[in-house]
Amino acid sequence: MILLVMTFAGSGGMLAAQTRTRAGSAVAPAKARAKAVPLDTAALLRACALHDGTACTALADRLLSGRGMTANANRAIEYLDLGCRSGTARACGRAAWILREGKGVTRDTARAFALFGTGCTAGDGRSCTSRGYMQQMGLGVAPDLTEAARYYDLGCRAGDQRGCLNVALTGDTTTQTGSDAARSTSILDRACRRNVAVACTGLAINLETGRGAPAAPRRAAALFTRACQDGVLAACVNLGSMVADGRGVPRDPILASRLFAQGCDGNVAVACWNLGAVYRQGYGTPRDSAKASALIAKACRLGDTLACPSTPRR
Repeated sequence: MILLVMTFAGSGGMLAAQTRTRAGSAVAPAKARAKAVPLDTAALLRACALHDGTACTALADRLLSGRGMTANANRAIEYLDLGCRSGTARACGRAAWILREGKGVTRDTARAFALFGTGCTAGDGRSCTSRGYMQQMGLGVAPDLTEAARYYDLGCRAGDQRGCLNVALTGDTTTQTGSDAARSTSILDRACRRNVAVACTGLAINLETGRGAPAAPRRAAALFTRACQDGVLAACVNLGSMVADGRGVPRDPILASRLFAQGCDGNVAVACWNLGAVYRQGYGTPRDSAKASALIAKACRLGDTLACPSTPRR
C-alpha cells in the first residue's frame, strides 16, 4: 500500500500552542467572521491589539507579501501567533507551514508541529492534515502512522479533501480512523476522477486486489498505466508486476523489465529487487548474475531489508 505524503498551505496556510485532540474526537467547525477587515494598516494594528485575529492575520499577510508594509517574515510569524491565540484557526496553520518550511525564518519543525495541532483543534482541516503529514514523516516528532491516520481523518471530517485522500491511502494499514476498504476505494475513485495521479494508483491497488470493490485487474492496469505516465513511480512498478504475470494485460517480460528499471532508477527499492530477479532468472533478458546482485544490493541500500543478505526473502 502506498502512502500519500502530500500537504499544503495554500494562501491561508496554518500556527500556535500545543493543544491536542483526543482520539476519535471531532474537530469543531471554524467560526465564520462577518465583520470586514480594515484596509488601513493603522486600523489593522489597532484591531489586532484588541485581539482581532483576522486583523492580526491580515497584518501578517502584508508583512509576508511586502504590500503596504516592509516584508519581514519573523514579524509576520509574531502577528500570526497573535491571530492564532485570538482564535483565528488559519493563522495557526499558516505560521506552522512557514516554520516547517523555513520560509524566511529559522526552520522549527517542533513548533510547527505544535501549531498545526492548535489549528486542527480550532477547526482548520488543513492543519489537521498537515500535522498528520508531519507525524507520518517524523518531522519534529517521532514517526507514528497510527497518529498520522487519526489526524488525516480529523482533517477529512473538517472538510479538507487532502485529508480524505490520505485516509483512503492509509486506511488499510490501520484501524484508528474508522474508515473501511469500501470508503477508501470510494474516496480514491473520486480523487482519481479529478486527475490526482497518486489517488489513481491507490485505486488501482484496491481494484487489483478486490479491496473495497470487486476485483477488476484490467481497469487496475489501465489506472496504473495512467498514473505511471503522470510520474508516479509506484504505479510503474505495480504495472510492471502485472505485466510480468499477465494479470489484466498481456504478459510482456521486456516491458516489465523496463518498468522495473524506471522505478529502480527513481530509487524505488522493490523495483530494484524485481529487476534483479529478472536478470537472475533471465526473464525476458539474458541472465546476468553480476547485474542481478548489484540491483539486489541497491534494493537493500534503499531500505528493502528483505533484499539484504542476512534476511531471507520468503
